[in-house]
Parts: sequence; C-alpha cells; structure tokens
Amino acid sequence: MKKFLYGMMIFILSFGMMACGGKEESKDAPKEAEATQTATNEVVPEEGAVLKIWESKGTVGEYIKFAAKKYEEKYGVHVVLEENNISTIKNKVIQDGPAGTAADVFVAPHDQIGDLVQSGLIMENLVSADRVKNDFLPAARIGVTNKGKVYGFPLAIETYALYYNKDLLTEAPKTFEDLIKFGENFTDKSKNKFGIFWDIPNFYYAHMFMAMDGGYVFGKDGTDANDIGLDNEGSIKGINKMLLLKSISVQNAGDVSYDAMTGLFAEGKVAAIINGPWGLEGAEKSGVNFDVAPIPTFDGKHPASFSGIRTLLVNSYTKYPKAAQLFAEFATSDEMLIERFKMTNQLPPVKALIDAPEIVNHKYTKAFLEQAQYAVPMPAIPEMGLIWEPAGAAVTDIWNGKVTAEEGLKNMTKIIKEQMETRK
Repeated sequence: MKKFLYGMMIFILSFGMMACGGKEESKDAPKEAEATQTATNEVVPEEGAVLKIWESKGTVGEYIKFAAKKYEEKYGVHVVLEENNISTIKNKVIQDGPAGTAADVFVAPHDQIGDLVQSGLIMENLVSADRVKNDFLPAARIGVTNKGKVYGFPLAIETYALYYNKDLLTEAPKTFEDLIKFGENFTDKSKNKFGIFWDIPNFYYAHMFMAMDGGYVFGKDGTDANDIGLDNEGSIKGINKMLLLKSISVQNAGDVSYDAMTGLFAEGKVAAIINGPWGLEGAEKSGVNFDVAPIPTFDGKHPASFSGIRTLLVNSYTKYPKAAQLFAEFATSDEMLIERFKMTNQLPPVKALIDAPEIVNHKYTKAFLEQAQYAVPMPAIPEMGLIWEPAGAAVTDIWNGKVTAEEGLKNMTKIIKEQMETRK
C-alpha cells in the first residue's frame, strides 16, 4: 500500500510540475522551443505498459476493441479487453483491485462513483478534468464529480424514451391520457395484449413519475444524504398517477421481465414500451414497425426520467497510471466518441457534439435528446446504493395493491434511514 501511495504521489506531483513548467516556458520562449517544451511535457505511457480493460460484450465492447487498436497505433501500448457485464464490474473491482488483478480501466455507471471513491478504488481524472468541467453536458459533469473532484471519463449519457408500434399507434402519444384512452380499447390481458410495458419494479423508471410532481433523491444535485425526498407529497402524487396505467398494463409488477417486454412488443401485443437506446438494436432486428418519442406528459407535466452516465474509471491500483489515464482520455475524445456513437447509438455527453451531423440526422436520436432535457442525473453519493432495493420493493407492493402509495413510500423511507444509520 505504501508503495502504491508513493507511486501516486510521484504521479500527481509529476502532473503538477509539468503544468507549472508549461506556463513558465510559454511566456517568452520562441515557438520552436515552446513546441519542444510541449512535446517534452506530454504525458507518455510507462515503458512496457500493457492495459486490461473491463467492459460488457456487444457493441460497447466492440468499441473498446476499436479504441484499443487506435490507441495502440498512437502510443504503442497493447490493450486487452476482458468482457464483463457492467452490472458485475464494481464487485470484481472491490474484490480484485487491492490484489492488483483488476482491470486498469473499467466501465461503470456514474452512480457507483461515490462508493468507489470512498473505498479508495479509483483515481481522480488527472488529464482531462478541465475538459469534463467545460465541454461536457452538465449532467455528465455532475455525474462524474465527487466532492468537487472529477473522477470519471464520460462515454455516454443515457435516458429512456417511449418506443411505440406504428402499426398500432399511427402517431406518438403526446400524453399518457391519450395512451390510456387508446389502451382501454386495445388491452386484453387474457390474450397478453397491453397498451404499455416497462420495468415496473425498477426504481430507475419509477423515478420519472415521482419526480414529475416534486419528488427527488438526496436534495440539490443529489448530494444531501439527509434529504431523501421520496415520501413527500409530490412523490406520492406521482406514484398515484403511475397507478392509472395499471388498467392498460400487467396486473402484477413482477410479470414484466425485459425479455417479456421486448418479446411481446416485437409480436405486436404491446403497443408501447419504455426503454433506453440500448434497446434499439434488438427492436430493429425484430422487424417490428416502430419509432421512438419522448415520454408522454401526465397532467401536462413531463416525467423526469433518470439519466445515467456511462463512464470509464481508472483503477487506483493500476501499475500503469499514466497509460491508463491516457487511454481513458483518448477513448473519450470528441473524435472517438463520434465513432462510438456510430457503433453503439449511445449519445456522447459533449456539448459540441450534440449538433454533429451524425447525431442530428440519426433516425431515433432526437427523441432521446428531447427527453434528456427533462432528465435528472442519478445521485452518485454512496448512499444511493441503499435506495434501489427498498424503492423497488415499495413500488412493487404499491403496484400490486398491498399498500397505498403513501404507506409504501413512508415505509420505504423508514427502511432507507435505518440502513443509513446501520452503515454509520
């Protein structure tokens, strides 16, 4: 551990000295000398560095292979991709990080940053923090920042929208009231025909209803663990509106799995589903005649979907911190993020890229971008990890009629507070 901390100090001091040196030299030195100094000051990978990256399989993994090839061509560092589902990576880093066998760079959703920082498992972004602060969308900047320090290298911003079957709904429903009206005629639960499906027990989706009328998670910017905000009047009102959709959806929340949802949508038995851009590839392959629209309004209000930032993080225990930081910076450059968008359909969270022709002219992107303006970034403080399970259980019990919205949300908040006390 001492060796690791010493290495970290040398690395950080090296970056600081290089930055100071660059400013001094740029005052009066001739351009040629300036250029030489800039080249000298460039961060270069450690001699003999080899990097291991953890990312999920599929198009996101294919992108890492692409970025690794380009990075190797530029820096001469060999990069190996090991496929791991993003949902399992955090636990593997906790288990393998201190032993030095975890990946040098890995992918994670931004809401895991708080836990990883608290555990000392990830490094600060030492090479492009100013770019993240200035050039990335506010949701990305907030998402990868912890206590004022930038840790992540944002790859994509994700939120969800409404997929609808154009053979059943000739135009996108602009309001949930319109969708309910359609669904009352279309839905036949005995024949597995429904107006709408989404992952009902998942708080990631329930949040859009709760936040629509004033609910929130952990105060301003999701940073105040003492202000849970999920059992207030607005949250209760929003969940009660969500229950209005039960007449055109499943009877029990547990009846909706992701495969069932996408399968019935492909068969034309569900008119609309709520899903993220990760569902585009499957929907296109299924052959269903579909389009994507922003989440409909409810009582004139826009549901506040959660947004997530998919981010690269650098392992604190990497043997090659410079090579690892450079790879994360390289893979999140404007040029590379556009290539990533072409491969994955995931939106790059960079202000300047929002108007890029590749994005503006993309068939489905506009809907996700429109919804993103109403989205709220998931809190990234460690206490967020205590929300998901009790919130999911509460939403399930409320949907299934075991408790009222007020009873379910009050009990959920009580459980979360008890868990927070136990953790102290």
